[in-house]
Amino acid sequence: MQAFSYLQRNITDKNYIKLIFLGVFCALYLAISAINPYLPPFFGVMLVIVYFVRQKEIIWFSLFYLLIFEADRGYYLFSSWVFLFFYIYYFIPLIENFLVCKRCVAGIAAFLAYPLYYLFLVSIDAFFVKESLSISFTSVLIYMFFETLLAVGLE
Repeated sequence: MQAFSYLQRNITDKNYIKLIFLGVFCALYLAISAINPYLPPFFGVMLVIVYFVRQKEIIWFSLFYLLIFEADRGYYLFSSWVFLFFYIYYFIPLIENFLVCKRCVAGIAAFLAYPLYYLFLVSIDAFFVKESLSISFTSVLIYMFFETLLAVGLE
């Protein structure tokens, strides 16, 4: 009867349950941050977490989070996924070639996430010969400052 006891699921594994509650909280927070423009959507922090943690569950969670982020703000579908790929595989390792401090790398990566993402979106608009999106620089500067402090504190 217990010949295949090693195939039983570990009941003490609660990581997925924690991720479900975290996902619901983040989805609600994204909805609230869309209403209030001075609440940062944690785009840069999510990119830094994906780079430094590199667990499969965190990557899937961040992909879902970024999909909600771009759908809520009206950006191109899967543009943040493409940006995430280039950002964590090319840009952050480029920064790590010059800096050894992980906190400095996390801070710079979170600080430059918004300007580079908007530059990425503007280049997509230029490729499709469309009108570029307009942003509020005040709220973006607040996002960059707050998320830089949060990313440095997390690392």
